[in-house]
Amino acid sequence: MEADKVDKFLLANESKFPEYEIPIHRLLNFTPEQELILETTRFKRPGRILLVSIFFGTLGIDRFLIGDIVKGIIKLLTGGGLGIWWLADWFMITGVAKRKNMEKLNQIINI
Repeated sequence: MEADKVDKFLLANESKFPEYEIPIHRLLNFTPEQELILETTRFKRPGRILLVSIFFGTLGIDRFLIGDIVKGIIKLLTGGGLGIWWLADWFMITGVAKRKNMEKLNQIINI
């Protein structure tokens, strides 16, 4: 992948990943196939996930959106952990979404 494409990717997506964890040197060594996969992969927006968590967190929809199906079901059945888990997720869900995005990026890197 060319350096200018890496820069564009970082500018467009830096808020979607944990700080200082994007392996830039690995992005520079991407094959054309990995580059295509990266371009077509949709990463979750942590801010949008936070809004979903605030308004629909008691139903577990925030957890379903980031791929935590089991936690989403538990959150749905317990009413957001009786409201406690729902409230705690207001502070944690953006970090969880960023880590899930990082997992997706690592999968692409390891192809």
